[in-house]
Amino acid sequence: MRTCRRERRSGFALVATLWLLIALGAVGLDAALRSRARRQAAANVLDGARARAAALAGSEYARSMLTAALLGQAEELRSEAMASARSSRSRRTVERRSVSRLFRGVDPLEDPWRSPQDLIVGDEMAFGTARYAVLMRDVGAALNLNEANETMLQQFFSMGLRVDYAEADKIAQAILDWRDEDEIPRINGGEREEYMREGALVLPPNRDFVAIDELRHVQGMTPEIYTRAAKFITLIGDGDLNVNAAPEEVLLAIPGINEATVTELLRLRDSGTLPRNDNQLAGMVPGAATAIEAEGRAFTRRTTYTTDQVEILVEGWVDGGLVRVNSRVVVSRGNTGATVVWRETF
Repeated sequence: MRTCRRERRSGFALVATLWLLIALGAVGLDAALRSRARRQAAANVLDGARARAAALAGSEYARSMLTAALLGQAEELRSEAMASARSSRSRRTVERRSVSRLFRGVDPLEDPWRSPQDLIVGDEMAFGTARYAVLMRDVGAALNLNEANETMLQQFFSMGLRVDYAEADKIAQAILDWRDEDEIPRINGGEREEYMREGALVLPPNRDFVAIDELRHVQGMTPEIYTRAAKFITLIGDGDLNVNAAPEEVLLAIPGINEATVTELLRLRDSGTLPRNDNQLAGMVPGAATAIEAEGRAFTRRTTYTTDQVEILVEGWVDGGLVRVNSRVVVSRGNTGATVVWRETF
């Protein structure tokens, strides 16, 4: 009996010891996991700071390249103008000209901002232990969702993105209802009441779009159409479209334009022939002459021929890190180079 009791006590002690070891192991594992989580959180904070610094450095690098190109070309134009000036008074006038005035009427082929991405060397660049990638585009190469009128929106979705016309018309009118300040729906549009009737979770705010992502919630919009449209849309700039830089999908949004005209325009662009103004465009492309005559100011007020603003998109990261930081900067031509008019980091 005594032996049996001793064995039971020994067995209990063994089980208790095992449970104690398991408990200690669990506590140790929890402590290790917490420590690892804290180390990872600290690493993420550090990587985030490095990535942010890289993104900001990338945007400044891009801006400096734009400034150098602009001022270098401006100095050449100023020298040429002074050389051709016939009097000392004319030369003084040239000296006082601003950078923007120097570029008026210049051949778009000589525009230093014509292909901003070409100013960047390499796909990625190192900044300390971090890296960044820069993407630049002409603001006038994208359709401004807050500035485009109904015709431009209809043409963009129906002709540019090949969306069925009835569907494109509904999306265009819904975008305008999303932007306007009233609660009166257009024939094919929709205000808050229509959205609530359909059970929508996001209602029209009756103001301009503040994020391109808001387009997802517009009546008639589908994920497939949004994915195709997003890369051609911007919320920046005055809404003018650069005839010499915009892609086919965006050119088709210009009032009065058609596919044949855009095809001819792109052919001329590929051959290195770029119009300086509406008159040259009309002379080069008969279809454009027809559009200009038919639309008048609706056409001329929406087009430009040089790059006046550049959007700089930079992504910064640390190799192997989990955090990526993006910077968006918009610059305009200024007398001291590329002047920042918009900046955000996200």
